[in-house]
Amino acid sequence: MKHLLTVLLLGVALHFPAFAYFEVEGKGIVHLKNGDSKPFTFGFSYTRRDGRNVFIVGKNSLPVQQVPQKYSLALVLHQDSYVWVNDFVDEPLIGFDFEIDGHRLKLYREDGLRERGSYVIEINGVRHHFSRNIGQINFYFKPQGIDRVEPESFIRPRSR
Repeated sequence: MKHLLTVLLLGVALHFPAFAYFEVEGKGIVHLKNGDSKPFTFGFSYTRRDGRNVFIVGKNSLPVQQVPQKYSLALVLHQDSYVWVNDFVDEPLIGFDFEIDGHRLKLYREDGLRERGSYVIEINGVRHHFSRNIGQINFYFKPQGIDRVEPESFIRPRSR
């Protein structure tokens, strides 16, 4: 009987995969168009609530079957003079510094650039520039949290 119980428990464990839940919180500071600076928090979590899997982005949550493959953070360049990042703050900004799960993102203006708006977006120390009025920073996930962070619709300048 003991052997049968062990076999049954092993069979249940093999048929029902364990879920990996995570919570990663990022912290940063935004530099607003009006000259003010504000701290902010923004993160991701995958958890279970009321018997359902839930993916949380910032202050928003969504029931899901599994960890999403990615989340895209939109950066909108307005008239080449300021940027909107609504996930961070609902005000126009001219820069930010943000760290999450070992990744560092930084947006700032650099005088003398010929690229759109003279803005630089650094992701883990690698520079990128706007190629259009909107760009995305994609957060790719693994079961334990953030796997990697990659830009989309930005251009990477040639080495100097």
